[in-house]
Amino acid sequence: MAACLILIFAGLFVNDRVQETTTLTSSSVMDFPVDLNEYYGEDIKPLYGYSYDNPHADEKILRIYKNKKDNKELYVFIGHWKNQNEEKRIVAPRYTTDGWSYYWIKKSVLRTGLTTINLKKFLNEKGHRKELVYYCYIMNDETISSEYYLKIRSMLNLLLRGRNSASLLRVAMPVTDEWPLEKAEVYEEAFIREIVPLMMEKF
Repeated sequence: MAACLILIFAGLFVNDRVQETTTLTSSSVMDFPVDLNEYYGEDIKPLYGYSYDNPHADEKILRIYKNKKDNKELYVFIGHWKNQNEEKRIVAPRYTTDGWSYYWIKKSVLRTGLTTINLKKFLNEKGHRKELVYYCYIMNDETISSEYYLKIRSMLNLLLRGRNSASLLRVAMPVTDEWPLEKAEVYEEAFIREIVPLMMEKF
């Protein structure tokens, strides 16, 4: 009986905190750098090519980043949720409604300096088109690849800190006969090592 009352109280408390709390990023996603050392970016529209969009994000950017050496394209979505609730929450970016479906999904861990980056990657398909996608969530200077763990951390953050803000990074690249999966992996992982530490610093 006591456990039930505790759960009910916690649920009501969380809902109240969601209603009351508004957390701002330390800097706006809209101000995220277009130039990243070896890469330069260009804003694109949501329906462009292989891009992905999540309309529930409070702030977001959709960009193509290119390496200055060879102009290979990386399709990048960065979204930030100042306050998650049932109507406005992060949804795993492998779930789409425009005809794409993922063929397989795997966990991936990258390291750069002292930073560990936890990711998921999957092969996305639509007809003859394929793309390799990496994504992760960022909360409290930590990268998260599990949606279940994200939900737990969001609830704990709301209870303990009064906020449940989080960011999402999604990076995709076309896979073709000329540009196979192995090359896409190397290329995307190099970019992710560049962009994630900067996101953790700014958001």
